[in-house]
Amino acid sequence: MHPELLTLPGGYSIKTYGFCMMLGFLSSVWLAMRRAERVKADPDRVLDISFLCLLFGVGGARLFYVIHYWKTQFADTPNPFMAAIDITNGGLEFLGGFIGAVVVVGIYFAWKKDSLRLYLDIMAPSTMWGLAFGRLGCFFNGCCFGGVCALTPTPSVEQAVAVEFPFASPAHWKHWEDRHVTAPAELITTTAGMLIPALVPDRELSMSVNRRERPLRELEDVRAAYRLALAKNPKGEEAARLKEAREAAGKRTKDRQKEMLGLTLAQRFPSRVEASRTTSVSELEDLAAASRSLPVHPTQLYAAGSAMLLSAFLSALFYRRKRHGVVIGMLLLLYPIQRTILELIRADNPHDVAGLTVSQSISLGLFVLALIYFAVLYRMMPERSPHTRAAVAAT
Repeated sequence: MHPELLTLPGGYSIKTYGFCMMLGFLSSVWLAMRRAERVKADPDRVLDISFLCLLFGVGGARLFYVIHYWKTQFADTPNPFMAAIDITNGGLEFLGGFIGAVVVVGIYFAWKKDSLRLYLDIMAPSTMWGLAFGRLGCFFNGCCFGGVCALTPTPSVEQAVAVEFPFASPAHWKHWEDRHVTAPAELITTTAGMLIPALVPDRELSMSVNRRERPLRELEDVRAAYRLALAKNPKGEEAARLKEAREAAGKRTKDRQKEMLGLTLAQRFPSRVEASRTTSVSELEDLAAASRSLPVHPTQLYAAGSAMLLSAFLSALFYRRKRHGVVIGMLLLLYPIQRTILELIRADNPHDVAGLTVSQSISLGLFVLALIYFAVLYRMMPERSPHTRAAVAAT
């Protein structure tokens, strides 16, 4: 688990999840454009629909996730709307994004009067390619984790592939809530405004000293400069400017203190080494390092690997197909099977739809839709889409 890829000057960080999504999107668009060129389709059309898929796909994926987890993750937050649109820590449902992307692409091609079947075939392998990178991002983010691996006295395949996620990761948090693992008392706090036990967030423990204390140091520097400016000219422009800067720095310091409330409360515990002093941050970090989740299946890596295999199969099928629309049909047929099996191993989604997860129920619907689609495709549609147009070469 490595949610932050790197930290830039100024304290801003690049999220590994977002980086993987960007890498997957750009590479999948490039592959789709190459595929379009090889069959004399318009690569610019691929570029247009790719950006539409990016906007409406991410929007649909986030909307689906927010609706699914509204009561448990968003309803009780201080600002539910801001929490709903904040995707910096993940929180996307692929099936919601897929449905949103297909709908907007269908509208786009109805408007352009171009071949929907041809371009969906072109995009289908890239969809799975991009998903593979997204699942790698899930692994580094710690979400979408699998069930607990069986612990046996003798080495097994399950134990060989099992991974343990760190303190306060989604897997560790669920195991702690279900009383399968314990956590040091110093690292147990309460949620804001409610007396509900919670773990100190990992982002507070892993934050660098420089980033954690920067607002306070900036406030002290501005205060010192303001005092000097007052001594020179109390009514001067420099004093007025530094007064505003002091107020802004004070607000940033208060915001950081609120952000680090869990860590601040944890530091009030007496040190286990020397009870006469409070617990240091390094001691808290050592306690957290020794507290991990149970060994679980890396379903994120399973999903990434199977998505890449499916992408390779769809790509090979694309160049051997004899009918437009076959490739997207195979995606609608095979991905639900893959997803349903993975949902049997995953442990983060509740079985709240007739004993199935919401992803399994949607996958079942997509599978039935794919069967109907293939029946219509082979009985009622011509092999080549009548709206197919070759790209016009620029002169």
